Amino acid sequence: MSVAGTLEVTDKLRVRRAAQRKERRFRLYAYSLGLGAALATAWNVALAQDLLKREILPVVVFSLFIGFAWYFSFSIFPRASLSISLDMAYLMTALCVLPHPLPITVACGGAVLGCGLRARDPRARQNPFLQVLSLNTGGLVIAAVVGQWLSVALERYWRFDVLTWGTVLCVVALFVAYNVTNVAIMVVAMLLKGEPVIPHLASYVRFLSSLEVFTMPLGLGLALLYGGIGLWGFLPLAATILLASGLLKKLHRARTELTDTNEQLQDRSRELRILNTIGREISTSLDPEVVFAQVSKHLGRILDAPHLFLSLYHKLPQESYTEYVARDGVVQPRPERSLGEGFTSWVVETRRPLLVQDMAIDRDSIQCAPVILDSSIRSIMAAPLVFSGQAIGVLCVESPRPQAYTVDHLSVFTIIAQQAAIALENARNFQLATVDQLTRLYLRDFFFRKLEEEQVRTRRYGSTFTVLMLDLDSFKEINDRLGHLAGDRYLQRLGEVIRETMRAADVPCRYGGEEFCILLPETDLTGATRIAERIRRRVARLEVLLGQDIMRTTISVGIAAYPADYPGSIPGFLEKADRALYAAKQAGRDRVVASPPAHRDTARRSR
Repeated sequence: MSVAGTLEVTDKLRVRRAAQRKERRFRLYAYSLGLGAALATAWNVALAQDLLKREILPVVVFSLFIGFAWYFSFSIFPRASLSISLDMAYLMTALCVLPHPLPITVACGGAVLGCGLRARDPRARQNPFLQVLSLNTGGLVIAAVVGQWLSVALERYWRFDVLTWGTVLCVVALFVAYNVTNVAIMVVAMLLKGEPVIPHLASYVRFLSSLEVFTMPLGLGLALLYGGIGLWGFLPLAATILLASGLLKKLHRARTELTDTNEQLQDRSRELRILNTIGREISTSLDPEVVFAQVSKHLGRILDAPHLFLSLYHKLPQESYTEYVARDGVVQPRPERSLGEGFTSWVVETRRPLLVQDMAIDRDSIQCAPVILDSSIRSIMAAPLVFSGQAIGVLCVESPRPQAYTVDHLSVFTIIAQQAAIALENARNFQLATVDQLTRLYLRDFFFRKLEEEQVRTRRYGSTFTVLMLDLDSFKEINDRLGHLAGDRYLQRLGEVIRETMRAADVPCRYGGEEFCILLPETDLTGATRIAERIRRRVARLEVLLGQDIMRTTISVGIAAYPADYPGSIPGFLEKADRALYAAKQAGRDRVVASPPAHRDTARRSR
């Protein structure tokens, strides 16, 4: 393993161990709170056994109300991170009307019941029940202890059979004490887990006003009703409030489901629009790289797609893959590679999509080794490109974020891959009809069409263009000495050299066996000569290895400019370039010769 790989593994282990230490500290904190709550409750029950026997019914009633109020927590804001629970109103009422230390017993019983009810929610099952029970029971019991101390200190200022300012202020004080205690417990827990504190505190303060609206008036009213009429007068209003909170919870859940459904419909609508856009745009292109660039651009609008990978399978002239990579929207072609075992071969052969939600977890269970475009990649999604029942390649998207893709994403991605497969196959068929598969230069028919178009444009606008006619020197000796397969290999490398030397608007063509022709639009004789010399020098330096043998040769180039050298037909113009090439051969080869202008040629013939 390299030094960089060793350092990366070491950093991952260090991060994992730090996370494990934080989790252990948090568990210790939660279990300590739960154990403390249990001991405090047991101690108070032991001290007040007779009182608990006399007041067992109110204790049970308040515990039930607190537990169910916790279960029926709701939110009045869509997508709110905090929900409103009326257990605070019932606990404050118990602190005001029940003799001490019964509110502590009420808090413990209500917390246990509430945690048990909430454990039925599938969304809550992902957290360890004992840990959640310990943390919440400890928090509620501590809040009851603090409230009990405060109510004892302020006992002489309130009466709960009549409404007075002292009674109102005491309820406000209990409300503040409850929230301060709750925030303190929450902050310690977040610090131990290494989570950011400020955003949670800001969210808590933001929704504190909604807690004030519900909790303080309800707590004050329930306490006055209990103090004036007793338990049986308190029960109807308390039950009505609990029923209302249950209805509000159902309403919030229905509103959330409706919002989720609307968002899903909007997402589907956006996906359909993007699918339509992708299909319309890629169908107009006959270049695989352009098709891939358009797919990459639009995929970023519906997926987390910083990295994309495209691999196209070719049977001719040999089995191979042509690959493209897109990083943050920038397309980068990769060198063509031969067919072999691996990720692309597996997807092409099985014609099955691949979804990896977290490489750190699923790496050992994957049936193939995906192409990893960056060391930070965690999520991978790949789909085969299928055309007429045959797999022609694979399209893959990758993200450094775990769980970045779902089955729904894979469904949309597969549709995009099918559209891309049609466009890519059309582009490949166009290339088969216009491009020589050995040298990847254009075929003669396509070259002649481009030449005729350029002639029409030149006559209309009075511009000029040139043509280079190129022929390898002594190429027959390579074929005779090493065979035609060796000659094909040299021609393939020569095609790469010509393509690398050309400009975007130039049209290079394989004219015959080892003869080539290049159209240079908007180029005069001087510019064409520079380009021809550049090609000649690069070919002279070109060496192609074949085992122990080295293949090398030179090239001769003839140049003709239109309309200066020949303003007539295309065949006549090409004949001028061919004569210049013949002159280069006669002059000793490995050189560039320009055709004489038409007026000089006419004067020579007249003499």
